[in-house]
Amino acid sequence: MQTTPRSLLAALCCVAMLLYSVYLGAVGVLLPYLGRAFSLGEEAQGRLFPANFAGFVVGVLLCGYLSDRWGRKAVLLIGLAVYAGGLSLFGSAGSYPLALAAALLVGAGSGAMEVVANALAADLYPERRAFLLNALQVAFGVGAAVAPTLCRYLLTHGTDWRWLYFGLAAINGVVFVVLSLCRLPQSAAPEALELAALRAVLQKPSFATLCVMQALYVGAEVSFFSWLPTYFEKQLTGGVAWMAGVGTLFWITMTIGRFALGGLLGRFPLMRLNALAAGGGVVFAALALLWHTPLPVLVCVALAGLFFAGIFSLVLAEAGERFPSVAGTAFGGVVAAGGLGGAVIPWVVGALAAGGLGWQGALALVPLTLTGTLVLSLVLLRTPPSGQYQSPAER
Repeated sequence: MQTTPRSLLAALCCVAMLLYSVYLGAVGVLLPYLGRAFSLGEEAQGRLFPANFAGFVVGVLLCGYLSDRWGRKAVLLIGLAVYAGGLSLFGSAGSYPLALAAALLVGAGSGAMEVVANALAADLYPERRAFLLNALQVAFGVGAAVAPTLCRYLLTHGTDWRWLYFGLAAINGVVFVVLSLCRLPQSAAPEALELAALRAVLQKPSFATLCVMQALYVGAEVSFFSWLPTYFEKQLTGGVAWMAGVGTLFWITMTIGRFALGGLLGRFPLMRLNALAAGGGVVFAALALLWHTPLPVLVCVALAGLFFAGIFSLVLAEAGERFPSVAGTAFGGVVAAGGLGGAVIPWVVGALAAGGLGWQGALALVPLTLTGTLVLSLVLLRTPPSGQYQSPAER
């Protein structure tokens, strides 16, 4: 049996990332519908985030280890299956506790899909690794940009929200079948998440700083795009018409920003770029909360997306530069930390809004947490690497 062409396998990796981003991008539009279906307030709706991202962290921490031993294909298939199973369970859930359990499965499957898809793409094209990883992020942005508007259109034209979960699970099943029929080449350079190496890297203050930075950023990003539709519905005059459009706009400018970032890499220190990106994000996320009509808020959201765009990948790139010989371990740890931020901070925003602070006050947590990312970027900018970490095998 012939090996499947690398281009097809890389395309499947992009599709896996797109499928995950469609779910994540649609969450903000779905939250009010889920709230009405299960009779939930904002704080209870926000519990979806800890459930989802707790599963995500578990998937990230396990999949590198498993993909190194079982192969990328096997673990990516497991991730696709768990993801589809979680979506199907969520769509059929008759109670909110069961929906939370389904969200845990969705998170675990998507965590495996994200890390293994990136690792497989890097293995397939080691000579064009940066290009392929950026292509996966672009695919993620495209899915997240399309999802809110498509989801809103279907919901307002009579589609039951449950069928959106079933439909995404079915598409996921098609990808599962196609991938199962593929034959992968031998991995050229697998980068599994080595838990022993992770413990050693954790002793480095710079690694802890990167993890905190990523946790703050991911929490801010997920809070911003997930709760903005609710903010438009409940806070802004005439905002209901823009509930889906605000998420789409944010992800369109995020994707444009990721393209633009490619032209700046190599010209400036990574943490200088990150500080500028975080600073711009702070300014425009804060300005977005000052108006009470949609148009100026949409302008600020679009500009915030441009600045948010590069932070995730810049933090990962900094981890790779500081810990090049254990990049897989460093990436896995930083991504897992981001998952923790995505679990906690959006839930806190929902709890604050339900607790009487209101949506304007609750969403102020977004520029506040991004300020933490800005400060830590400046700290690392003034803290050059103290030497390259070596894995135990290299000593």
